[in-house]
Amino acid sequence: MFARLDISKWNVLNLVKMQESNCVPVAVFEEARRAIFHLLPAKSREHYEKVFAEFNEWREKRGVMTINEEVMLSYFLNLKKKYAVSSLWPKYSMLKATIKVYKNTDIGKYNQLTAYLQPSELRGYKPKKAAILERAHIEEFLTRAYDKEYLMIKVALIMGISGACRCCELTNLKSTDVKDAGSYLLVSIPNTKTGISRKFTIIEEGFCVNAIEICRKFISLRPIRLTQDMFFLRYMNQKCTSQLVGINTLAKVPSIVASFLNLPNAELYTGHCMRRTSTTLLANKGADLTTIKRHGGWKSSAVAESYIDDSISNKLDIARKVQGESNVTRSENDGNNPTRVVINGKEVA
Repeated sequence: MFARLDISKWNVLNLVKMQESNCVPVAVFEEARRAIFHLLPAKSREHYEKVFAEFNEWREKRGVMTINEEVMLSYFLNLKKKYAVSSLWPKYSMLKATIKVYKNTDIGKYNQLTAYLQPSELRGYKPKKAAILERAHIEEFLTRAYDKEYLMIKVALIMGISGACRCCELTNLKSTDVKDAGSYLLVSIPNTKTGISRKFTIIEEGFCVNAIEICRKFISLRPIRLTQDMFFLRYMNQKCTSQLVGINTLAKVPSIVASFLNLPNAELYTGHCMRRTSTTLLANKGADLTTIKRHGGWKSSAVAESYIDDSISNKLDIARKVQGESNVTRSENDGNNPTRVVINGKEVA
């Protein structure tokens, strides 16, 4: 009798849900579908949906109808056989978003799954980071490199480091985004990866050269009649052509600089080098985390901190703060008398 009552109760609840669903107009369902569609990042939605489709294909082959922690652990165990350890966490992040949107299930609450993907599984893995340029490297290149060959590279380097720009942001930069205010250039980055628009300035005294004049020279060489408004144009024979500069060319700017300066491992100076260099230079001047986040347009403090390279300048500054000023004086040993050591005005043996 109790079993029949339970089944009857279950049927009643389902009947109520079906009746409620049937009462919802089709237009409301369509609006809800469109709202859900926009919950995923617009720029990388296709990549998210591809990862989700691969997961569904695996479930179909295994005959898995539900989604729970055991299913997710099994799936990532199989992924580990095909992909590098460093690829597991990005796939988890994308699956967490898509499953939450399309299946209304939060796999972020699966503690065993997150533990499986945490540092114990990543022990021994060290992510590769783009090398950074020191200020001396930047100034040496801007001073030594000839404009007739490297003008576009110089402008890209100045803008990329001044604004902590991603290569895609430089690629999409338009001539109308660069305003000449006389004593400085105001550059706007309206479309960014995080959706946070940014602005930065280029000043005359930047990097021990007149950075504004270098940029103005490049701007003055633009063809008069152009169908495209993109800022970066191909530069050759001391003039700009109508051909646009692609993201791959701009990504090679740091490695070109490193090769010119004969720096070791020039291939490590990737396109992301400009963004990391900019953040590191700012951090070395004592900027706080809020300033760094605003400069790079980051929402997460953890992400902003990951871009700060633990440079020699930072280590020396920490050493001075920890070790303090030396109050020890030593007299020179002339070979006849022992060395005298004085601490706080008192001679010690």
